[in-house]
Amino acid sequence: MKKLTVFYDNWCPNCSRFIKIVKKLDWLNLVESKELRNEQSKQFSLIDYEKATKQMASYNGKWHYGFNTLFLIFVRLPILWILFPIIFLLKVTGIGQILYTELAINRKIIPIHCDENTCEI
Repeated sequence: MKKLTVFYDNWCPNCSRFIKIVKKLDWLNLVESKELRNEQSKQFSLIDYEKATKQMASYNGKWHYGFNTLFLIFVRLPILWILFPIIFLLKVTGIGQILYTELAINRKIIPIHCDENTCEI
């Protein structure tokens, strides 16, 4: 199975927490996570940065956003395969994207601006 690169909003505590859980469950090492809001993510020129700040993005040869990214993560984590029928149903019906969008709209963003001299919250 092809490795999935996931770009998450590192200013979002829920997103960061989710990625930490994914890293713990990723026994096969098939999910690579990258912080969206840093200079290194700018090297991925084809990413829709505006869309990615609103929805988690992923790349596995093609760009995916929102619930599709969650679906691709679940496929790569064998311990979560027991939830696959529910996740698949949410994907096929489009309900997953609707729920994901609602959660993404209401999430908290904590902008932390740091440079070499200062770091402010």
